[in-house]
Amino acid sequence: MGSSASTSPASIGRAVAPSLVVVLVGLGTFLDGYDLLNISVALPLLSRFMHLSPALSGLLGTATYLGGIAGGLAFGLLSDLRGRRNALLADLAFFLVASLLSAFVESPLQLLVLRVLIGFGIGADIASGPALLSEVSPSSSRGLLMGLSLVMMPLGGLVSAALAYGMWASGVAPAILWRILLGAGAVPAAIVIALRSRLPESPMWIERGTRGRRTRTYGDLARRYWRMLAYSSVAWVGAGTTSIFTIFTPMVVSSIGGGYQTMLRVVLILWTLATLGGLVGALLMDRVGRRPLLVGALAALGASFWAVAAGYRTPLLEVALAAGMFATFLSVSGAYTVQTEVFPVEVKSLADGMAFSLNRIANFAFGAVAPALLVADLMPQYLTWVGAFALASGVAAGALGLESSRSDLRRVEEIVERRARARPA
Repeated sequence: MGSSASTSPASIGRAVAPSLVVVLVGLGTFLDGYDLLNISVALPLLSRFMHLSPALSGLLGTATYLGGIAGGLAFGLLSDLRGRRNALLADLAFFLVASLLSAFVESPLQLLVLRVLIGFGIGADIASGPALLSEVSPSSSRGLLMGLSLVMMPLGGLVSAALAYGMWASGVAPAILWRILLGAGAVPAAIVIALRSRLPESPMWIERGTRGRRTRTYGDLARRYWRMLAYSSVAWVGAGTTSIFTIFTPMVVSSIGGGYQTMLRVVLILWTLATLGGLVGALLMDRVGRRPLLVGALAALGASFWAVAAGYRTPLLEVALAAGMFATFLSVSGAYTVQTEVFPVEVKSLADGMAFSLNRIANFAFGAVAPALLVADLMPQYLTWVGAFALASGVAAGALGLESSRSDLRRVEEIVERRARARPA
C-alpha cells in the first residue's frame, strides 16, 4: 500500500475531524435507507403499471442486494489496497447514474439492471465507509460515532417516506410518482459525491503502508481470523432477515386493506421508529457493549417476527411492525459497528465486504419470496420460522463474539492475534 511521501501519518491524524467523517460516511448510509424506502413504496405502483408477477416484484425489490454482494467484495479489496478515501470517492457514481436512469425505464428488465447497479454502489460504500470511520474515531466514543453514522440510514428512509407522502397528498399522478421517487435518489447522491472531496484518508491505513508492515494476507481471513469473520457474518446475516420489514412492509399493509395513502402513513410511522432504533443503538453501543447489544437486538428482532405473525390481520399488526422496525435498526447498528472493529487494518475492508455480502444474500433470500407468500397467504407461518432464525443468530453471535467496546483498535488486533495463535490453523 502506498501513500504520499511528503505527508506524515501523524500530521494527517491531527487533521482528521471524526465528526466530519461521521457525516460524510453517514451520507452513504442515508442513500441506502433512502433507496430502500423508494423501492418499497414504488413497488405497489410498479406492480400496477408494469403488471408485475409476485416473483418479479420480489426480484425487483431485492435486486439491490445482488449488486451489493459484488460491490462489497470489489470495493472492500480496493479500499484495502488503494485507500478508504479513494474507494469512497468512486463508489457512489454507480448509485447516481443508475438512480437517474431509473426515472426513464420502460420495462421491468431495464429497472432490474439499474437496481443491481444501485446495489453495487451501496455495497461498495458499506465496505469502505465504516472502516475509515472506525480508524479515525477515539476509542471512548467509537461506538457512538459509528452508531450515529448508521442512524443516517433509517433517516434516509424517513425522508423518502415524507417525500412520497407529500407528493401523493399534493395530487401527483401515480404514473409519474414512481418515476420521481426512483429518479430523485440521484439528487442526494450528487450532493454526497461533491461533499466527499473533503474526506481525509485513514491515518492507520497510511501508517501500515508507509512503514511497509503488510504482514497479513487475505488467506489469513480463513486461517487466523475465521472466528471473527464468523462473528461479524452471523451478526450481519441475523440483521439480514429484515428485508420483510424494510422493503415489503408496504405490500404487507396493502394486502390486508387500506389505500395507498394509508399505507404511506403507516410507513412514515414505521421509519420514525426505525430511526429511533438506530439512535438508541448509537447511545447504548459504548455503554452496554457490542456483544450484549447484538444479542439483545437479535432476540428482540426474533420476537418481533413472532409478534407480526401473531398479529397478522389484526389491529395489533402496526404495533408489531413498529417494534420490528425498531429492532431491525438496533441490530443493524450493532452489526455495522462490530464488522469494522475485529479485523486488522490490512484486511479490514475486504472482511467487512465479505460479511456485508452475506447480509445482502440473506436480505435477498428472506425477502424475495415475500410477495409470493403474501399471495399464497403463508406469511404468518413464514415469519414464525424467520423469527427462530433471528434468535439463533443472536445466540451464535454471543458464543462467537469478542467485546471491543472502548478498546483501542490496536489492542483489539492484539487480542484477536492471541486468540488466533492459541488455536490450530
